[in-house]
Amino acid sequence: MIWVIAGTLDGRRLAVTVREHTKTPVLVSVVSRYGAELAAHEGIEVHTGRLDEEAMKALIREKNITLLVDASHPYAAIVTATARSAAAAEGIPFVRFERAEVPLPAYDKLHHVSNEDEAAALAGKLGDIIYLTTGSKTMHIFAKADALKNKTVWTRVLPTAEVLTMMEELGVSPKHIIAMQGPFSYDMNRIMFSDTKAEVVVMKNSGLVGGSDTKLKAAMDLGLHIIVIDRPQPAKGATTITSADEFIDLWEDRVNGLCKKS
Repeated sequence: MIWVIAGTLDGRRLAVTVREHTKTPVLVSVVSRYGAELAAHEGIEVHTGRLDEEAMKALIREKNITLLVDASHPYAAIVTATARSAAAAEGIPFVRFERAEVPLPAYDKLHHVSNEDEAAALAGKLGDIIYLTTGSKTMHIFAKADALKNKTVWTRVLPTAEVLTMMEELGVSPKHIIAMQGPFSYDMNRIMFSDTKAEVVVMKNSGLVGGSDTKLKAAMDLGLHIIVIDRPQPAKGATTITSADEFIDLWEDRVNGLCKKS
């Protein structure tokens, strides 16, 4: 069985490609019940819930996993490191799927930061109305940031009960929560940024699948400051692919491409 960690749309698509091309049973792991609904597909078994390294190793043994493909979010560095360590401990190949970034244009109001803490501090200096497109997983950083205490902070998150409960526990006002599933078109982004009177947009370079291109264009056309949280550096030495076609090529050469590079 091949295990695909698939917390994203392209990860789920990759899992289907893996199943259809290899004719091998596929296990897909997701965090939420909603993710499980999206991942459902003939010939694919879905595991729901967060996994630490020990749980990952146990799952590898239980399901007789022969290959682990990490297609988690580009910014899920902890998940990637944990999965790679678990695969190494169990002696199976590990492949990292890394979607391509969107090329960033020349724009005098575009700012780079390394993490959410830096993003919050800079956003507080650049404007009074901040629009976050960074999701819920790191919302605790922005909610507790001193630099944003007296700012209006709009937050766009998934409309699930789990996420909204977390937002309530963080003290985020429902008035400033936009609960919708993306990615969003240029027109939708522009309307949202404009109607909220945003001065600063905070985003990740999640690639085309994550809608980074439409966020950038809409914010630029409105003349807004854009803070881009740069991606974590890819793990050195890991076998990395950027498309389903690359997986197929790797699978065709699986003896050299997978076993010897893991």
